[in-house]
Amino acid sequence: MFGFLKAKPRHSAAPALLELDLGPERVTVDAGFDRFRTLRISIGRDGRVRARAPRGTSLAALREHLLSKGPWILKHLDRIRERGCEAQPLRYVNGETHRHLGQDHALLLRQGPRNEVRLAGDSILVTTRRPPEPELVRRLLEAWRQEQAREVFTRAIRALLPRMDALGAPRPAKLAVRSMKSRWGSCSRARVICLNRQLIKAPLPCIEYVAAHELCHLLHFGHGERFYAALAAVMPDWKERKQLLHSLPLL
Repeated sequence: MFGFLKAKPRHSAAPALLELDLGPERVTVDAGFDRFRTLRISIGRDGRVRARAPRGTSLAALREHLLSKGPWILKHLDRIRERGCEAQPLRYVNGETHRHLGQDHALLLRQGPRNEVRLAGDSILVTTRRPPEPELVRRLLEAWRQEQAREVFTRAIRALLPRMDALGAPRPAKLAVRSMKSRWGSCSRARVICLNRQLIKAPLPCIEYVAAHELCHLLHFGHGERFYAALAAVMPDWKERKQLLHSLPLL
């Protein structure tokens, strides 16, 4: 979902660590190569920068592209440092902040007659039958997040289908929701749309943007002019939504 790099033959697909001089600081990038046709950049909660490029991409071309993304990388690293607590692993304890649909919510834990997770004002209320130990809270919260993601993503896709129909696009065959480390979504040639469960943390306009992006791949699998023309027809403000999504350190 990031910039497209044309594959070049006779280059190694072995992983590598790239040192980038980005002016204010040097950044190490964990670079790898795979079968996908797009270059993907992700920054983890721990500040680790990863890049995945199409097999055959030269290290020189990868380095050049990463340097062009230098301001974006530095901005996200600064955000992670400013947030501090978000760079640390989640502990799933009472009062910890968790994000849902673009809003921060405090985790509220209590014992009750049944295991349950629900929104309660500015809190995510987790009720457990036995003492709310972190691992139990994590499992319940992940299951709830999966349910929420499927419900919200399904609504977003259904709302976009009339616009896709107007372009003559085939209907998606299936929606899959799962956690992915470096992609917000994907679309297979079998018309399976897969969206990253972590997107449920993002504001709804960002979710709608990713859904529209993947639906447009039902018409055009590459990222050429026809693809972006279709995306603009379906969602004229997609660039603003994409920029908002990329400003959020969710992955």
